Amino acid sequence: MKRLLLFAALGVAALFAAATDRFYIEDFNITPGETCTVSILLDNEAEYTAFQSDIYLPDGLTASNFALTSRKNATHTLTATPFPDNVTRLLSYSLNVKPYKGNSGALVTFDVTAGDDFGGNGVIELRHTLFTTTSGVEVAFADETCNITAGRLGDMNGDGVVNVSDVTLLVNMILNNEDLEAAQYPYADMNGDGAINISDLTILISNILNND
Repeated sequence: MKRLLLFAALGVAALFAAATDRFYIEDFNITPGETCTVSILLDNEAEYTAFQSDIYLPDGLTASNFALTSRKNATHTLTATPFPDNVTRLLSYSLNVKPYKGNSGALVTFDVTAGDDFGGNGVIELRHTLFTTTSGVEVAFADETCNITAGRLGDMNGDGVVNVSDVTLLVNMILNNEDLEAAQYPYADMNGDGAINISDLTILISNILNND
């Protein structure tokens, strides 16, 4: 009876974790020919000691240099195995069954390179993600998607340079429409809050003055 109750409790814990915990990539911008470092974040209430996940990249993007962050335990390892159709399978575990540290933030980083012919937006998908708790319970995570915008943040006129011309355009956008959404103008959402307003203008001006 005690064993049955233990299994039932573990099952409830697994369902709870699967419903609340996430393994995901935030939306980002990239320009053709550029390489940027991307983080895969883990938000977790349960403690996990291992995981596997498949990363699906769109055509024109390549991934490399996968690494665990400081959230790893000293015994954690990570392998990244490429498959056809631009898919990479990540596998991480700890030989002494130690959990990853913390409850939020980046767990994995990797470099994404856009080919010179990458001219459109795309989506990175995380599928078939499984995590294992310290008690050996396997938890299936929901699939996640990350939207990629092919352009430079702040480059409102698309000329490849961020300067005072972009400031002028952003000012006009804000003055002429108080309900701008980042989905319509992704390069204007400087702080990533989903809206375009004076805060984005302030950041844009600061970046230009600081030559960022």
